[in-house]
Amino acid sequence: MNKLKQLKEALKNPAPERLAQIEYKSHLYQALGITFVCGALIYKGFWWIIFAFIFGLGISYSQGMTAYMKYKTILSIIKPGSIQDYEKDISPSRRRSKIVKHVFGNKIWFLPAIVSVVAAMLIINPTQPRWSLIVSYLFMIIVGYTFLYFGILYWIANYFYRKEIKVGKKKGGNEYGKKEKSN
Repeated sequence: MNKLKQLKEALKNPAPERLAQIEYKSHLYQALGITFVCGALIYKGFWWIIFAFIFGLGISYSQGMTAYMKYKTILSIIKPGSIQDYEKDISPSRRRSKIVKHVFGNKIWFLPAIVSVVAAMLIINPTQPRWSLIVSYLFMIIVGYTFLYFGILYWIANYFYRKEIKVGKKKGGNEYGKKEKSN
């Protein structure tokens, strides 16, 4: 299967736990946004308007909690991912992300994010017009993060990941480092 077909297949079939996670986070972020709007309205003196927003805040929170329970249910049904599942994942970005997180931990995304923001601040000329400055910063940060996370960090993590699989094979395991069942 060529890369384009793999990409189309990955876009057609996202992981259910990933969709549920996106759903509950979006509801809770919406509730957080409504809270900030209510705070700004109170600060500006428009306190009588926030009663409509408070109703929306309650709805967003309840939908977020319902989606979170659905997410927890899906996680309890689906077996936890193993190293073997990383290679079978048809999404190239999700496969790379799993390998990077496996080697470096879940909080590694901070490093490329900080480096890409600092690099954008150092490289881009701040005296250019406002809209081109905004577009330049966004483009530089997104491209820098993608290059660092899915390029350099993945390259380093893949080396250690392959080494871990190779060590698992030498110890009598299969290609993913797990022990084979003997009959």
